[in-house]
Amino acid sequence: MTIDAVITWVDGEDPAHRARRAAHGDAAAHPDAAAATRFASSGELRFAVLSLLRFCPFVRRIHVVTDSQHPVPLDPVLADPARAARIRVVDHAEAFGAHADLLPVFSSRSIETMIHRIPDLAERFLYLNDDIFVGRPMSEADYFDGDRPVLRGHLRRFPNPWLARLKRVVRGERPGYAAAQRAAARRVGRRDTYLLAEHQPHPMRRSTLAEFFADDAQGLRAQAGHRFRSVAQVSPMGLASHLELAAGARVTPPLDIGYVRPGRPAGAALDAVLARFLDGAYASFCVQSLDAMSDRDRSAILAALEARYV
Repeated sequence: MTIDAVITWVDGEDPAHRARRAAHGDAAAHPDAAAATRFASSGELRFAVLSLLRFCPFVRRIHVVTDSQHPVPLDPVLADPARAARIRVVDHAEAFGAHADLLPVFSSRSIETMIHRIPDLAERFLYLNDDIFVGRPMSEADYFDGDRPVLRGHLRRFPNPWLARLKRVVRGERPGYAAAQRAAARRVGRRDTYLLAEHQPHPMRRSTLAEFFADDAQGLRAQAGHRFRSVAQVSPMGLASHLELAAGARVTPPLDIGYVRPGRPAGAALDAVLARFLDGAYASFCVQSLDAMSDRDRSAILAALEARYV
């Protein structure tokens, strides 16, 4: 059976994109939701695509979802006709289709809600952000058990509701990663535990979200219509995972995951992680906010990505 991949990407420094964000700014949005780092591009996309081409030969096509932009970082890859044949650039308007009146949106959760609507997307697909890289040779069985996604993560108990409420009062409510997965679990009726997935490739089925929203166009538009990330949105990957869990999918521990972000780790400790990455120690490797790292650490990471994939 066919498997595709989907990567979402924007170039936040593109003047047209910056102008759209400014024109549609939402004063009520959490500062984290509109932070420039969410839209920054430091060339990671090229390595994300190359990692799939190198280590996931079973992927038929890579759909790169953009916001009225041409992915310049991919030009060296697209120059190879054989590779270009496996890559398709998809505009947000194509995925939103009849709901394109909601555009523009700048929330990754709005966009992720609509990726199952990409024309000619395979029933089974992997979803990645552009800062996630496949780290070593992988097989279909690492992601799918037959036609069903293999859910990699840990089942966690919901936090004490009174303690959670107190934290929201003290710290304010932000559209956090784990919170959005908990919200997705509640959306499908789970009350005891929720699946917490890591920053990794997410195996998904096109039909899962399509069927969930088939008779709920209003719910689809409510989820996908937020301009910027909102606490009112659930994690679309979390929603799909919990629907699959209810349908009998199995939960297994995450494969070896590498994860770095600004300052954590840094310097010599980062070099040690990168050495492991170059040795193929990680099934997937996530580099969060490369734009916000020190010059030294950013250069070290880019050099490692270049050495691994080019």
